[in-house]
Amino acid sequence: MIFFQNSVGKASLVLALSIFTLSCDSRNARTSPEVAGDALPTTDVTISLKQRQVDFLNRIRNADPKGLTIERAMINPQNELGLILDRSVELDKVPALMKMMLTQMSAEFPGEDLTVLAYTPTNPPHKIGTGRLNSRTRDMIYTPE
Repeated sequence: MIFFQNSVGKASLVLALSIFTLSCDSRNARTSPEVAGDALPTTDVTISLKQRQVDFLNRIRNADPKGLTIERAMINPQNELGLILDRSVELDKVPALMKMMLTQMSAEFPGEDLTVLAYTPTNPPHKIGTGRLNSRTRDMIYTPE
């Protein structure tokens, strides 16, 4: 699993989404997120996928450097993005965040069915919603928990 963690902060979801959207086209050379486990064989395809995942997580980090919207993000081996949201994020804003993340992920991982999971910042995290993108139909569905 690849992940990053930021400190907790308070700000509007709109600001963080705007910053993320503006920064998504820029590529970041930082590759500091941790990679846990080597369950997949190391091949050029695997390295390429891991690098794309790291790059995508770095863009999330750069778009929200103080953790104002997203405290922590991770991508699991099934290429599902998990987001632990800041306490200040209003539940009615989560579907828009999920749609924006799915849109950005589809650009990074074209042709793949994608999933984004949103969690509360509790211990343990509690799932509050799931966003899915069907790559064939381009349909995005958000399901609150």
